This record gives sequence, C-alpha cells and structure tokens, in this order.
Amino acid sequence: MRDTAVLLVAQQLATTRSGVGLYVRVLLTELARRGCTPAFATWTEEIDRGAFPDVEFVDLGARPAWDPTPGGFVALGRRLADCLGDADPRRYALLHFADAREAYGYVQKTRVGARIPFVGTVHDDYAAVAPASPLGLVGRAADPIVRWAYYRWLAGIEARTYRAAARLMANSDATGRVVARRYGLDAGDLRTVHLCVAPAAPLATDGASAIPMAGNPKLLFAGGNFYRKGLDTVVRALPAVRDTASDVRLFVAGHDRAERRIRRLAARLGVSDRLTFLGRVDRGAMAAAFAAADVFVMPSRTEALGLVYLEAMRAGVPVVSGNVGGVIEIVRDGESGLTVPPEDADALAAAILRAHGDPDLRRRLADGGRAVLAERTPERLADETLAVYADALSG
Repeated sequence: MRDTAVLLVAQQLATTRSGVGLYVRVLLTELARRGCTPAFATWTEEIDRGAFPDVEFVDLGARPAWDPTPGGFVALGRRLADCLGDADPRRYALLHFADAREAYGYVQKTRVGARIPFVGTVHDDYAAVAPASPLGLVGRAADPIVRWAYYRWLAGIEARTYRAAARLMANSDATGRVVARRYGLDAGDLRTVHLCVAPAAPLATDGASAIPMAGNPKLLFAGGNFYRKGLDTVVRALPAVRDTASDVRLFVAGHDRAERRIRRLAARLGVSDRLTFLGRVDRGAMAAAFAAADVFVMPSRTEALGLVYLEAMRAGVPVVSGNVGGVIEIVRDGESGLTVPPEDADALAAAILRAHGDPDLRRRLADGGRAVLAERTPERLADETLAVYADALSG
C-alpha cells in the first residue's frame, strides 16, 4: 500500500472520545502489523508517536477554538486541504476519512479537478433519520430545537460530502441502507465494513484504574447524548427493577448537558440514591467498569451500531439494548444479548432482571457475545478496508 500512498484522516487517535477513536486505533494497529501503514493526518494534540512509531504523521496544527463541531471536523477538512495544497499532488493517491462527514471542509475548499479521490466511513445515521419537525424531539432531547437544527444542518453537509466520495464504508448494513436512501446514493457504492474492538488488555492491578462500584445488580451505561442513547428510559425502569432487586445501582460513564434533567427525573421517581454519574472515563477505567458490571444497558432510540456493546461483550457482561438500527446485527435477542423496544421502561426492567437473575441465560449471552467478537476481528476489518481502497483506486 505504500506505492498507492493512502492518507488516513481522523480527529481522534491519542484520545478515544467516541467509537471513531476506537476504530482508527484498531485499523491503524492492524495495518501497521501487516507493514502497509498509511500516513495519518490529525490535530497536533492527537498525534500518538509512542503507540505508532512507524506512522508518518501529517500535523494539521492545533484544533481551532472557533469550530464548535464535534472534533472540529469542519476545520479539519479545511486544514487538510491547505496542507495538501502545499504538497506534491502525486504523493497521495487516496484519502480515507475515518468519519466520512469530516471530508466536508476538504470538499468545500478543494476544486473537483484538483481533489484527491477519497473514501469515508459512515458511523451513524442520526441526522439521516432525524424528524422533520423539532416536535419529534420533544422529550427525546435536552434541547430539541437546537438538536433539530443541528441535525438538519448536518444532513445537508452529509448529502454534499457523501456524494463526492469515491466509495463509502458503512458500519452496518442498516446504516448503509438508511444513508443511501436518505441521500440518494447508489447502494453499490456503500460497503459494510465489520467494525470491531481490540483484544482486551490486562487490567491494571495497582488500583489506579478502578472505579468504586457497589450494588446488586450493578448496571452500567456508557455514552454521550443521554437521551438518544436512552438513559432516561433506564432511569424510568429503575423503580421496577428495585422492587425485585432492592440493591440495584446504575453507573453512568459519559458526559452530556442533559445530566441535570436526568438527575431531576431520578429525583421525581425516588431513585436518585441508585444513580451515580462517573463523568468522562479513560480507557483503563472503562475496562475496569465493564469488568465490575453485572449488566450493560443502553436502549438507544437510534443506533447505527455501537462499539460499546462489543466492549461489553469482550468483558463477558450481558447486554441489554434497543431493538433498532444496526445494533441488532450484533446484539441478537436471546443469543448475544437482550433487546427491547426503545422507550419501553417496563420491557427494559424485565430484561434487566432476566439478565441478572438467570445464570444459565447469562452464560449463553456471554458465549453468544464471544461468537460475535469472533466474527469481527481486526484482520477482517483490514481486509475489507483494503478491498475498498483497491476498488476506489481502480474505479
């Protein structure tokens, strides 16, 4: 691949604030193992020479404070266009935006004839499935009007950017179908790549990564955007769980502006003492939290895939999820987890109690989770990605 000179572009590497960060680390590690390492363009603070000493990094400078988009993705693409404009145009034959929408600034700033072909990975469809009116987000977002306006803006960006790509990779079959239909894309230009998580690293034994977790059962929720991922539904399920499992505790890893509203909801339901917010949690502490949890629960209203479910399976933790989107491609009801209709607190409470109270079911779900992980390996991810590179270059 050095002859074709692929440049991988992402706004996360040293940090893993979302599934995109996990994805690029797994992909880059596997490609490096094969000796076909692409160059990597990212913000100065995301360069990780210690973990990837053989990677040629393209330093895009400090992330600008003026860009409020996640990871500064608009500025990222624009900064890349500036950097490539100063370089030998033949140096890179293909760009790979690890999050496809991050190509927006590059598309916006680069003339079509001067544009290096690019591929991108689509990790979510929440802008594509957003309701036509902000009323559809009332009770489903902390700031429905702002959230709706952002989704409408983002959908316009995605439509323009995705149509300019040579090829797109979707993280699930469901995501590919939704995105192709929403933006009028040729379904043949969207390939599913089976995202995965890295093998589990040994847990630290010095206690530095430990998170104090007590309760029976100990429920774990992880992610930002609390309403989209269904944290309010989990809180509404807590009273029914408590009626059977009196010592239940819920631990929330992640940060969102909706935390205050979730706390008020817990207070109204009388379960504030069962709820602990952990805030943003680093990789070591997150692994420790998975190891300590009894059930991982995240009944998302929309979910394109969710690498966090795979992380729970890697830890052998029973998973309870929503039954929508690409998540059901990995959380198979009764096999590798339990699924419930989003927003159905009663069904969620029943599933939590099933997963906690039936040891035989827990073993079956753990075995099913391991089977899912066996299907999704770094080797397969790299094979599928390299096939898309080859297809885009030949096309």
